[in-house]
Amino acid sequence: MPIIAFLSFFQANMLPKSCLFSNFAHLYDQEAAASSMLKQMRHFIICILAVMTAANVEAQKTMRQLWVDMPDTIVPYLNNTKRTEMVDFYDMGVRAETTNRLASVTVLDTLSSNFAGITLNEAASMQLALLLSDSGDSILCMVRTFKGEAPESSISFYDTKWQPQETSNFIDCINTKQLMEKPDTMDVDAYDRLTALIDPVMVEAVFLPEENAIAFQLSTPLVTREERQRLETILKQRKVKWNGKRFN
Repeated sequence: MPIIAFLSFFQANMLPKSCLFSNFAHLYDQEAAASSMLKQMRHFIICILAVMTAANVEAQKTMRQLWVDMPDTIVPYLNNTKRTEMVDFYDMGVRAETTNRLASVTVLDTLSSNFAGITLNEAASMQLALLLSDSGDSILCMVRTFKGEAPESSISFYDTKWQPQETSNFIDCINTKQLMEKPDTMDVDAYDRLTALIDPVMVEAVFLPEENAIAFQLSTPLVTREERQRLETILKQRKVKWNGKRFN
C-alpha cells in the first residue's frame, strides 16, 4: 500500500498532466512531418528526373524518328504511314519507295542517324541533316530542291520538335556575286555579257553530310547548251560549313 500511495502521489504532483502522452504525440508529429517532407522531396526528385529523361530522349532523337515524326503539312502528299513504310523497307534492305498521294513515287535514298536524302518526286528532292550545336541541342537543317527548268533550292531550320527556327540565325543569305568569278584572261565586257545571261537568278544548294557543309552554285535556266558551256568558265561553287552555331 505505501508503494501504491507513492505512485499515486508522484503521478498527481510530480508529472505534468498528460506529460507522457504529449511527449509521444510530439514525437509522432515530428515523424509525420519528416515523412511528409521526404515524400515531397521524393516526388520532386522524380519529377526532375522525368523532365531530364524526356529532355535527354528529345536531344537524342535520330533522323529515323524525325523523318517519321515530320508534320504532314511539310510534304502533304506523304503522310506518316507512308514515311514509316519507307523506313521499314530501308531496314529490310530493299528499295525504300512508296506511291505518294500524287500517284508519283517517293524514294528514301539515304538514311543514317543524322542524315536523310529523299527523292520526293521527279521534280523535287529533300535533304535532312541533324546538326549538333555547341549548346548541346540539335538543329534540323532541311534543303529542298525543285527541278524545273533548272534546280532551285530553299533552306529551312527546325528544332527536334519540328518547330520552325529563324533561318538567319544559322546561315546568311548567299550573295550571287560570290558564285561568279572573272578569269584573268577574260575582259570585262565579255564577263558582263556572260553574267547578263543568268536571268532569272536561281541558286542550287546541296548538303554534304561527310563535311557538314552546304555547297551553293548558280543554276543556268533559259540558256542554250553553248551558252551554258561559256557560263561554266565564270561560275564557281561556294561552301559554308557548320561550326556548331551556324554555317559560315
